Amino acid sequence: MMEQFNRLSGKSQQRIEALQSRADNLFCHQWLRKAMFDELRKQVVHKGGYPHFSEQMQEHREMMLISEYFMSYRSTLPGILDEYQNPYEDEDPIMALVEERKQLIDDYAKLPLSHDWDRIKEAFPDSWRAFARRLDFRNEHTLADLRQLLQIVDRISLITDILNKREGGHGITLRCVDYQKHMQVYADKKMTRDELKQLLAKAVDACREYFWANTSMAVVQAICKEDYNFGDNASEFERFMQEVLLELETPLNYGCPANTIASARQSGEYLKHPISEWAGYCAFDSRPMVLLRKLRTQLDIISTENTPKA
Repeated sequence: MMEQFNRLSGKSQQRIEALQSRADNLFCHQWLRKAMFDELRKQVVHKGGYPHFSEQMQEHREMMLISEYFMSYRSTLPGILDEYQNPYEDEDPIMALVEERKQLIDDYAKLPLSHDWDRIKEAFPDSWRAFARRLDFRNEHTLADLRQLLQIVDRISLITDILNKREGGHGITLRCVDYQKHMQVYADKKMTRDELKQLLAKAVDACREYFWANTSMAVVQAICKEDYNFGDNASEFERFMQEVLLELETPLNYGCPANTIASARQSGEYLKHPISEWAGYCAFDSRPMVLLRKLRTQLDIISTENTPKA
């Protein structure tokens, strides 16, 4: 019994560490907010207005989830603004937010519904519907669990938006270089070169349609640097990426020959900045951001599938 408990405890700790290391991606819910709002708007228009929509609320679990989600949306913002705008003299606001998010993720991982919420991913745009259909909104305990989950998720995602200067950060500016250094603590340093090669090969193969030129390999390098603490040397990464591409059963249309990264950096201003700042430089070319999101999502999915079950 004790051995089983230790295995379960170890599994839980692995999950928490994975959540911490990938928090910037996992708790970016801009796509989810848009999907729910689009569904809300569609239902209102389709049903002929708010009165009909209101009648449907108790019948459709998806609409109930949307209602609960938007009631909690940004409900934690005033408290965060108060804390950030009125720090103690010896308090570093960015580290305070980072440490708070770390604690919130620990709390999130203990919630009954958090495992199901983990499955809501941008790669599966209807995953939130599956989550909603599993909920019994007539059960007051389920409803209480959901509201607790959404409150914590709202605060985590808001802090994540602020740390990454995403839309929704409400003008709060932070020293991103300090934040990136802090997040490096959670880089997956245990993954071997060969393990990373196999992981990337599967992810690249799944996302092949989003590559647009040899220079798009620089997006892969940025992910390797920030998420896996690998690939800082451009020449070494190019050789490594050539090995990755050889793992594909069907060749990719693009390669990673020598000087690929240098060429990409000359033409792509965004590559000179941390990933958290890319959005501001990709307003007229969404391809890097799309590839970034798709690759990170696939890497998460594959890593989860490859994690041994207790």
